[in-house]
Formats: sequence, C-alpha cells, structure tokens
Amino acid sequence: MSFVKKKYSLTSLTESLAKLTTIKSSKYAEPISDGEDEEGSATLRYKREEKTKAKYPVGIDLNEIDSSLRFPMLTFVGAGLRSESFVGVEFWIYTIGLYVELDKLKASQALQEHAKGAEPGAAHEHAPFCRALIDMKDVTRVLRFVITLSGLKAAIVVAQFDKVLLPKMKKKGKEENYRFIMENMGKAKFRKGTVMFLALSGNGTVTCICDEEVLGSVTCPVLCESIMDIYFGEKPISADVKEKICNGIHQESIGESSQESSPVDP
Repeated sequence: MSFVKKKYSLTSLTESLAKLTTIKSSKYAEPISDGEDEEGSATLRYKREEKTKAKYPVGIDLNEIDSSLRFPMLTFVGAGLRSESFVGVEFWIYTIGLYVELDKLKASQALQEHAKGAEPGAAHEHAPFCRALIDMKDVTRVLRFVITLSGLKAAIVVAQFDKVLLPKMKKKGKEENYRFIMENMGKAKFRKGTVMFLALSGNGTVTCICDEEVLGSVTCPVLCESIMDIYFGEKPISADVKEKICNGIHQESIGESSQESSPVDP
C-alpha cells in the first residue's frame, strides 16, 4: 500500500524531477508556450495567469462541448498558480481560473455585503467575504485547470484531492458521490497544456470535463461547497489561487474590472 501511495504522490513526482536538475529555475517552472500576444488588439479575448502565462478566455460556453450540459455563459474573474517547492526548485503544477455567472454574482446580497468590508487587494484575507463565496447558492461556478507540469498524472491530482476532500466527504456522508467524480477524473490523460474543468452548477451538480470530453457528473451540493472550500477556505490548497481569484471577484463585486492583462491572439 505504501508503494502505491508513493507512486501516485506529488511529493514523489517532484522528488524524481528534482534529481534531473541542479539549478533553482528549471523547465518545471517555465511559461506555457501557447501563442504570442498580439499587440494593439482591439478586442480582449484572453487573459493570462501571471507566472505561467497560461491563457484564459474572458468568457466560456461549455455547451459547445456538450449541449446537454445547459450551462449559462460564464465570465472569467481571476486565475492563480498551484505550485510546490522541493530542494530549492519550484514546480508549477497547474493553474486554476474561475468562471462565474457574473449577473448572479453581483446579485448575491451576502457577497456584496461582505465585499464592502474587504480592502481592495486583500479580499482573500477577509474571512466573511471568502465564506460568502464558498456558500453561494444557485450560482454556477467553473474551475478551469491548465496543467503546467510535464509528467503529472491524473492519479496524482486525485490523490491530492483525497487528502483534503475525502475526509470532509466521509464526515458528511457523501463519500460515494465524491468517489464517483474522482474515479472519472482519474481517467483523464494529462500532458503539459491539458485543460480540465470542474463545473459546479447552480443546482449542485459537479461535472468533470477534460480534453473536451465529459468524464462524469454527479449532483451533490455538499461536494460543490467542499471543492470551493479547499481553494477559498481557511486552509487553501494554494494561497496564490485564493488571493488572485478572491481579489478578482472582489473587483467585480465593487464594480471595477477584473485582473489586468494584455490582449492575446485567438
């Protein structure tokens, strides 16, 4: 059992990769090469995650992947990086961008109320605001992952979710729902640049999509809330993801534009 856990651990992967380099900056922390920015573009169609330069469309329509999903048009509000460091080497694992129903986001009374108490640029430190984001009901939210680490396997990502999500789901009696979506996520084939979605619909349905294929879907509002909690709660998986996305949402909530970015070619 210990061999299986080590085989599918992020620590094991980063340890193995670290042995391949002796410098502090390496190919495991380099920008995604997905097209050059087009200077002077009149229409902003994409934004980029700050470090990796991974591209994020300003809007997405998941119905283009599967019309039966019936998702509303969603708007980008921010993106951050999930990374790990080992023996002085930083490994960029994946980026996450959040998309929301912007009109419903702005109509959320709890979120708007707590947005007033959050300082610009420090919304991620304002617990009531973060809690309101996690607890939002009837609002579709989509996490868009871009894989940035060569050699990363879906099983490793699932194992990381198991560490933080599985205990929560067992405690709440929703282990079966959790395992169903994770088993399907485990079928994904990752490579550097792979795009995966965890779509959390307003009715509490969690849908996993990878390489434009729906891998699985389950209705479980508790799982929706728990997924948001591990990224935006008191102990986030990535401090950078929480900071960038919470502040992007805060800017939208108080009527300012979201994260600055340069126009990108289509």
